[in-house]
Amino acid sequence: MKVSCIMASFLGEYANAAKNRDKKIVRAVNSFLNQTWKGEKELIIVGDGCQKTKEIYEQNWKDNKEVKYFGSPKQVLYSGGIRTIGLKIATGDIICYIDNDDVLGKTHIETIVNQFTDDVDWVYYDDFLVLNKEFTKFQKRYVDPRWASIGTSSISHRNPKTCKKLENLEWFSGYGHDFLFVLKLASTGAKFKKLDSCPQYIVCHTGNSDF
Repeated sequence: MKVSCIMASFLGEYANAAKNRDKKIVRAVNSFLNQTWKGEKELIIVGDGCQKTKEIYEQNWKDNKEVKYFGSPKQVLYSGGIRTIGLKIATGDIICYIDNDDVLGKTHIETIVNQFTDDVDWVYYDDFLVLNKEFTKFQKRYVDPRWASIGTSSISHRNPKTCKKLENLEWFSGYGHDFLFVLKLASTGAKFKKLDSCPQYIVCHTGNSDF
């Protein structure tokens, strides 16, 4: 089974942007490369009109077959449309996502893949907010689609190219695109579950913290 991880990347300034994202994207990509999952995997970085993202990719991972870069000529305020580009490019059986300022714990992908039995098309799960720069303290964040407390960090799904129930799946652009995407997933009739064993998606930036 192959896993595709999609990262939308814009490193320019905008309201409430995380600091030092040119360094954090390196941390994020390396967390993908250091996974315990030994099967096939690919990270698809989609640069949202962002030359800096391309430069960092070429400096660090140009020769790494597990990391791929694709550029979009148009900057988009929210990342839904950019993630759709990644979704169309992805060749994996399972799709997951990472923001360019976040981190995947080492067992994140392996934990997710092990949950995709024949009767599961998509999954959602809680994530963790890091509370200190040493990455020794975390707060578990409980997600619940009924209250819109769910986003990119908390979902994985089968590739729409190979799962008929998800064949028309694409991201929305604009505010609330994460929750709208989950609503669309739920409306497809595809089988899902919340994971009891929590993957290790580590959120590093919120309105009150930035590590």
